[in-house]
Amino acid sequence: MLLAARLVVVSATFVVLSAALTGCNQPAGGGKGTTTTAATKGGTPVARVGDTVVTVDDLQKKLDEQSPFIRARYAEPEKRKELLDAQVRFEVLAAEAAARGYAADPEVQEALKKLLVQRLTREEFDGRVQLKDVADAELQKYFDEHRAEYDKPEMVRASVITVVATTPGAKAKADEAQRLAADPTKKDDRIFFKDLVAKYSTDEATRPAGGDVRYVARDEAMSRFGKDAADWLFSSDEANAVSPVVSSTTAAGQAFHVFKRTGQRKALSRSFDQVKNQIKNVVYREKRTAAFNTFVDELKTKHGAVTFPDKLDQLKVPALPADAHGLLPGVMPGGPDGAADHDDDGHGKDAPAPAAPTPATGATP
Repeated sequence: MLLAARLVVVSATFVVLSAALTGCNQPAGGGKGTTTTAATKGGTPVARVGDTVVTVDDLQKKLDEQSPFIRARYAEPEKRKELLDAQVRFEVLAAEAAARGYAADPEVQEALKKLLVQRLTREEFDGRVQLKDVADAELQKYFDEHRAEYDKPEMVRASVITVVATTPGAKAKADEAQRLAADPTKKDDRIFFKDLVAKYSTDEATRPAGGDVRYVARDEAMSRFGKDAADWLFSSDEANAVSPVVSSTTAAGQAFHVFKRTGQRKALSRSFDQVKNQIKNVVYREKRTAAFNTFVDELKTKHGAVTFPDKLDQLKVPALPADAHGLLPGVMPGGPDGAADHDDDGHGKDAPAPAAPTPATGATP
């Protein structure tokens, strides 16, 4: 029974919104049903709610929208009766909602606008910009212009204890930290190394993160910590290895470092053929977004859109809570095929992208 209800109850909002769209201004407590009447609707009737007729075709359409597995459940007469009962329940609820004047409710009107925008953008752009229209030449051009995204150097992740040379007894402190960190019994204990960072490191850039420098390529390691440090970091792939004390003189000054190698990524070089499908979706979304923006600009002119940005200072924006995080809500144009996903060092990996989302009011398709 619950399944039958789910097949029809989603339409309840649409019926009320349809009344809003047609300017339903009937007073609360009065009015008829909001769907097609017996006088104008064809098909074999299976139920009537006021002037609203439910036909075999109506129920068939709902069944046809379901998967074969779900449809098969309605082979039994009692299941088909459940579907009809659920539809009648929906119709009487929708009729009562319209009779009470809900069609004029601001929330209903706003929901209607969103449905209208969804329908417009879907019908306007499903045919205007298609994945098959993205030419190979466009893909090659994008690949050539973004080659650095697909060629990644070898990268190493490490944590570091840094003692700047101006610290009293800097070298002795670095030696002591290295001796403790190199204890074989503590090799796999990263918490222990973080404790050493907290005790000995004087570098405020890495100390709050437990010494973590994230993933770095050789050039970055050399720039930040000097050649000797870069040579050690990239000399082996041994995990959790601890370096000797390494001194450096860089733009930041002279310092002593003790590294713990915590991760490594091999160099990555992907060919055009390897990322072609990934790029195709990126280019497709860019073309779709450009077409949508052009369409919106045309509509702004057509409908005389005018903005008054000087009045925006009247908006009251509450302060962000201290523990708040996340991104502002928004909708990106989606692609029907694969899309790029990236981890923290920018190494892309193929992953399926969600289907193109239906936008809310004013969003990109």
